[in-house]
Order: sequence, then C-alpha cells, then structure tokens
Amino acid sequence: MQEPSLFPAPLPPVRRRHLPALLALAPWAVRPARAAPSAAPPDRADFPNVVLVNQHGRPVRFYDDLVLGDHVVAVHFMYAQCADICPMTTANLARVQGLLGERLGREVRLASISIDPRRDTPVILKAYAEKFDAREGWQFFTGQPKDIEQIRRQLGVWERDPARDRDKSQHTGMLVYGNQARGRWSRVSALADPARIAASLTRWA
Repeated sequence: MQEPSLFPAPLPPVRRRHLPALLALAPWAVRPARAAPSAAPPDRADFPNVVLVNQHGRPVRFYDDLVLGDHVVAVHFMYAQCADICPMTTANLARVQGLLGERLGREVRLASISIDPRRDTPVILKAYAEKFDAREGWQFFTGQPKDIEQIRRQLGVWERDPARDRDKSQHTGMLVYGNQARGRWSRVSALADPARIAASLTRWA
C-alpha cells in the first residue's frame, strides 16, 4: 500500500454529500498537506453533531465541541482490544503529542474514536489512554454505534468491501484532520513519521 499524499487540486466548497469523496481523493503521503481552502468552510450541516462520551465519562458533541472553531482537529479510529495496528498508531500519535507540546488542546485537538463502542466503555478507554500517557487535549471516545458509524462514513474512513469493512482488524489507520474555520481538510497515515504528522497538523493551526 502506498503512503497518503496531497490533494491533487484545490478543494471545491465542501458540503455534506461531498466530504467523504473529497477525503478519499487524497493520494497517500507523509508530507505536510497543502490543500487549498474551500470557498465555503464546512459547517454543522457537513458533520454529524452526535454526542460522544470521552474517557472521563463526559459527553462531547462531535461538531460543536471538537470540530467547530479556528483550530485543528485530528480524528483517529481505534479500539482497545485491537492487538495489531491500533497499538502502533496510538503509540505513534503519542510521539506526535510530545512534539505538539503546549499547542495540544489549544491549537490542535486529538480525538481517538472507538469502533467497538459496546465494549470500549469510558473506564476501558481511560486505562488505554493512560497506557499511552495521553495528555489533556487528546481525548478517547465511545458512544452509540450508529453515531460512530455516521462519523466514520462522513469522514470517508471505511472500506468499499462490506465484509472487510465489518472486520475491525482490517480497519484503516488513517488520521483525518482539518480546520473548520479555514475550510482545510486532509488525511495522513497515522503511522507516518511523527515529525511530519506534527508539521501537517500545525500548518493550519
């Protein structure tokens, strides 16, 4: 598999029906993304504003509390029982966290969302977050399965093959990130070089 890359051309205005397709257009790369801003920044109509629950048991609205505003949010999908890609991607994001320093939580927010929400309770996610020394500004989320599925589909982080898509062990290790206020969105492999991921995230902060 190749590594994620730049968008090939400036983005058109991003609307709900286009966002997953636009994210899927990105070839694989590990360089900081240089996608041009869209003509109209995405708003609440473009993202599910469903309620998630973080590792501290606090409810968080996906759009209002995570996405909305002039900051970068980076979304990563995982599950605590995963023994393959999840520990590797989460460990890599822990290195990114270290490089972000004080910008984490202010200019950049990290959101790791469980794709196994029935088993991944806040208690389990808190223990998982502590295992990787997650600081404030990096939240781990569970929630209603249908709501998490809606987020995953809306961000374009799913497999075309239904059988593979249902297999949690086959889930993609992509990091989808963007700045809602500036209308800039892209994605990168969560296993890319931590310094390059950090550079991509802070470029739009």
